[in-house]
Order: sequence, then C-alpha cells, then structure tokens
Amino acid sequence: MVPLAAPDDPNDRLQHFEEEVNYLSALNDAILRASCQSLIVVDEAGFICWLSEDIPNIFGYEQAESLINQNVGIIVQDLSSSLNLGDYSQREARGFHTDGGFLQLEVGIAAIRSATKRGNVAITIKHITRLKKRRISQRLRESSAYILDAAFDPMFCTDGEGVIIMVNQAAVKEFGWSETEFIGQNVRIIVGAEHQDRHDSYMKHYVESGIKKMIGKKREVQARRKDGTEFVAELGLAEIPQRDFDENIFCGFIHNLTKEKAAQAEITAKQNLTSKIIDASFDALFVINQRGIIQMINDQSTKTLGWSRDEFIGQNINMIMPENHSANHDSYLSRYLETGTKNIMGKEREVEARRKDGSKFPCILGIAEVNDKGGSDRLFCGFIRSLAHEKALERRVSDEEERNLKNAKEMLEQKSTILGILDASFDALFVITEEDRIIQMVNQKSCDLFGWKKEEFIGQNITMIMTDDVATHHDQYVENYLATGVKKMIGKQREVVAKRKDGSTFPAALGLAEPQAAGLICGFIRDLTQEKAVKEKITREQLLTSKIIDASFDGLFVIDHGGIIQRVNEASCNVFGWSREEFIGQNIKMIMPDGHAENHDRYLSRYVQSGFKRMIGKEREVEARRRDGSTFPCILGLSEVVTNGTTQFVGFVRDVTMQKSLLLAEAEREASDSLLFNILPEHIAYRLKADPSHIADHYDNTTILFADIVGFTDRTSKMSPHDGTKIV
Repeated sequence: MVPLAAPDDPNDRLQHFEEEVNYLSALNDAILRASCQSLIVVDEAGFICWLSEDIPNIFGYEQAESLINQNVGIIVQDLSSSLNLGDYSQREARGFHTDGGFLQLEVGIAAIRSATKRGNVAITIKHITRLKKRRISQRLRESSAYILDAAFDPMFCTDGEGVIIMVNQAAVKEFGWSETEFIGQNVRIIVGAEHQDRHDSYMKHYVESGIKKMIGKKREVQARRKDGTEFVAELGLAEIPQRDFDENIFCGFIHNLTKEKAAQAEITAKQNLTSKIIDASFDALFVINQRGIIQMINDQSTKTLGWSRDEFIGQNINMIMPENHSANHDSYLSRYLETGTKNIMGKEREVEARRKDGSKFPCILGIAEVNDKGGSDRLFCGFIRSLAHEKALERRVSDEEERNLKNAKEMLEQKSTILGILDASFDALFVITEEDRIIQMVNQKSCDLFGWKKEEFIGQNITMIMTDDVATHHDQYVENYLATGVKKMIGKQREVVAKRKDGSTFPAALGLAEPQAAGLICGFIRDLTQEKAVKEKITREQLLTSKIIDASFDGLFVIDHGGIIQRVNEASCNVFGWSREEFIGQNIKMIMPDGHAENHDRYLSRYVQSGFKRMIGKEREVEARRRDGSTFPCILGLSEVVTNGTTQFVGFVRDVTMQKSLLLAEAEREASDSLLFNILPEHIAYRLKADPSHIADHYDNTTILFADIVGFTDRTSKMSPHDGTKIV
C-alpha cells in the first residue's frame, strides 16, 4: 500500500489520519481471514487487550467480553515465557476448551513496535487438532484398514489425550457415528455416563507416570451409542509402539457382552425357578454327589428333619439315617457306581430316618440319578416322605390294604503399528495369499489360541489349523472363487471346526474379507467353546429340572396368571389320564369337577388384582376329576413363583383316596362297637369282641339273637343305639 500525502489543512489532516487507521484495521482483518488464522493482542503481563471475532468460538466461549482482561494462560498453555522472545517466534502449543478438552494449536508470537506505546504482543493462532489427527489416521489406514475392517469387534485408535484418530467399520456399525464424525472427537463420546468423567484422567495418569493401570488389560465397561442407548462391553486397551509417530498412540477393541449377559441371566432365571419350585414341594428333597455329600436341599427338608440349610450343605447324607442304616448307605452307592446294578436306584422303599433331636420316624425313600453322563459330577436326587401319619392310621384300623405311596413330589429346573493394533484384538487373525493359501501375517491371539509361534505360522499353508474335512471344502471354495469371481463366503461368517498344534479341536466362527491389496485374503477366527458351553449348560439345567420333576411322587402343574397349564410332570399324566401334550395350553379347570371349575378363575383373578393370599401357600382338600370323568379326593398345595417379573403358580396334587378309606373304616368300626355294647350285656359284648367263637359255642340263644338283629338291619340303621336296644 502506498501512503497518500497528508493535506495541509489541520482538519483535513485529522480526517485523513482517521481514514488511514480505519483502512489499516480493515486491511489487517482481511489478511487474517485470508490466512485462516486468528489473532489475540496481549499486554506485557499477558492479559488480553483485543481478540478477533472467531477466538471465542474456537475455545468454547459465548462472548468475547468474557476473555478481555483475562490472562492468555486460561486458553493457551505456557505462553508467558515466550512473550519476551525477540521480534517473532512460532511453535505448537496446547489450548484449553471450556468443555475440558484439549486443542492442538500452532501459534505465532510477535512484539508490536510503536513509537508511542511499547510492550503489547500479537499472537496468531491456527487450530490444527483435526488436521493433525486426520494425517495420523490416514497413515494408519494406509497400512491397516483392509484388515481392521474385517474384524468382528469395534476398534478405536486415540492419541494420549483421548482424541480419536482412527476407527474401523465395526465401530461405525455398532455405535452409529460415521467415520468422519468420529475423527477428532474425544473417545468419551462412546463411554457410558458412569465412566465418562474418569476416562481422560486414566489416560493422562499413564502418559505422565508410565504406570500401566489399565493398559494391556481387559475390563468391563458401559458403552454408549449415538442414539444414547448403552450396553455392557469388554474393553481391551494397548499402546502402539511409537516408532512411526511423535506422540502416544493407543488402540482399544470393544466386545459387546449383551448376548453373554443375556445367556447368564437365562441360566440364573432357570436356577431361581428350579429353587422356588423345589421349596414349594410337600416332601423333603436332597441332591447328593457320588460320595454322598449333600449339594442341595429344599425348605421341607429343614422343616421335617430340624437342621438348617447351612448345616446340611457339605455333609454326608448318612447324617439323617439311624446308626444301623448309615453304615450301609455308602456301600450301596459305591456298588452302583462300580457295577451299574440298580438295587435301590429308581425304586421306592420304606426306611427309618433320624431328626436333629435324635428322634426317628418311618418314611418312604425314592432315589434316582439325575445326570448319568459319568465322571466326577454324577448327581442323585432323593425324595423323603414321612409315614408317621399313615403308620398311626394303620395301628388304629388294620393293615388290610397296602399303602399306595407312589405319588410324586418335587422339582425342577433346575508388526510395527498394525501389529500393535492387531495384537489387542480379541480374535485370531490370518492374512493369506489367494492362490496357494500361504500365511503372510498372524496376530498374538492366533498364537495364544492355536499354540504355534508367529515364526511357525508364517510361510505355512492355512490348512494347518483345519481338520481334514474342513481343509478339503476350503480348497474347493477358494478354487471356485478364483475361477468364477463369485464371493460365496467373502464378507460372511460361518461356523467351522479348528485344530490346535496339539491336535485338539474346537468350534470357531470364521469371517473372511478381501483386502484392497491384490492377491490376499484376510480371516478372523473366534473361539466358540465358551459360547457352546453356555448353551450346553442351559440344556443340562433343563434336563436336570425335567428329571427332578418326573422323579416326584405327586402330580405337579405349573400355570400362568390366567390358569393356563405351562408344564406338568409324568405323575400328573399317570394320575389323571391325559398325556403331556393334551395338558399343555389347556386351562387347569380341566382337572376339576364342574362345581369347582366355575370358581377357580375367579379365585385366581381376585388374587392377581388384590394380592390377598386366600389359597396361595396353603394346603386344602378338594375333589379332582380324571379324564374318564371319575373323581377322587386330593390335597392341593399352591405356591407363587416370580421369575424375571413373570408370575407363575406351582400346584402339587396328592391322591388321598387311601387315607380317606382308612378313616372311614375306623369310623365304621367305632360305630359297630358302640352298637354291640348297646344291644348286649357288657360281659357278653367283651367276650364276643375277644373270641366270637366262644360265645357261639356256649350260647345258642345268642346266635339266634344275632340272626334276628341282622334281619332288622334296614330298620335299625336309622335309629339311635338306644332305640335299637329297646326293640331288641
């Protein structure tokens, strides 16, 4: 700019100078905007005198006035030592954003020379955070993108301040942000609220101290998606060697644990349901191992025998047996395990049991093996039903009939940068050539999983980790792909059987990807052993539960809040005559006579609405109906079971026909005794009860009298004993 000559007139000269100042100010602003830089002017003490209009936006302030007269150190770190350096200096510096994050800046510092005023300093600022991160991200992606994008799990690379410099496609798919949206953001955006505030402090502590509190370890965290939803995840964090970069670079892999947590919750729910149903049983239940050590009991066991649950668990089952039986029990179990001969297994027998106070009582014992796969985990389930009440009836009435005690009871369910990133992966990685399938690269997880060293892998055919049948199909697939170009398996996952160095095999998930590099195929392999074990555990739990239920003495029904049958045991089918398939999905009213069936739904509905336990948790005598329409008396016990917020009801039904018959026989005997003493002299009645033949041999008239009495049966049956005696 060529300055114009100043006018001679003083007033014109003043106006001329004002125009010059305004022009120079406008020119300065234009130059700053054209250079993509921002400007701050500070005094000799470092306090801000003036700033360009974009400065507040860079550092997160709403108004420029909030920064005027503030020390420049609140937005740019350690500038005080540079304000007195010569005429001009330039360097990188760290900036502070109001949200707590850091900014990478390029600053230029120059003293303002003026004839009238000295000491002010001009500071130009260029925000280079995103630019620098994109450069690092580009360098990383050039060497590793095609491999990382084939990984099963999300991957993030960050600098020492937690700023994201690279992600893979799994991260984009899992969290919902695009790759462009991720780059330059603090990794806190994917951390759940519980861990978010502490995340930066972990990274800063390691960078400053070198103490690896979490580096190289795995931990469970709460992760957050773009839409705000959160999920439980496993985080593995590793530091990438710094040979190619001038700052700390960290790589993290995140594995979604939602499915694993759901499987564990399902197992827990089934175990809780099993435990609650077992505790609802009428009979005492014991589960023991092959050494006779008690593993599980129900509430009825503690009530019947007197010991607490803690006193039972871990003790030998012979603690509930009298001394003359306890010595034999272990030998019975040992003989069965050695020979397989089922002397007592699967049968019911009458034994004597002992309570904590030393008292004894007769009982029925039924024992069955509930898992018969052999090994050290063989379990046996025993049901104990007290016969004290039945024995009392036998002593009072007679033992004309055998007891029918086969009703069920219980239970239920129970190399450089890329190698640093890849070695942090949860899955094994292989990069092979297309034509001859020769291994070019593996990660540390491959070595851990298969047992070979990296040097033993490189240069070998990929079939070394396959069983013979899988290797044959693999070669055929690759040959078809090379011949036709049809990507039948590329970009997909499938389950295969993999082979370790020691020859052992395991189930695995295989995912293949075709990298940008020509002639290569990348594969990730995940060990499915644990996932399979979880599924097998669920299956075993269900099998154990079914066997316990079918070992029960009494009929068992599980119904929902609407009275619909969800589950029955084998005893229910035997007692009522319907098959298991005919029961499931029907209303429980099907086993009730018409008079009771109409009221049942109303009872159940009233309880669900009011919570008033009129029948829940109690036993009562009702009439039940079989498939053929016949009815019989039974004891009904109903309990409520709540699992995962779902309410179900467990009912046990015991046929008491035999007990009722015994009581009726006793009543008839008492009535006949009463009639006998009313119609005969007392000494003759006693002799007749003691020895009926003696009376008949010595008293002919008595025999005729009995015949007459029999003839009057119909007539006297409606009379009192006193009136009947008068007729005689």
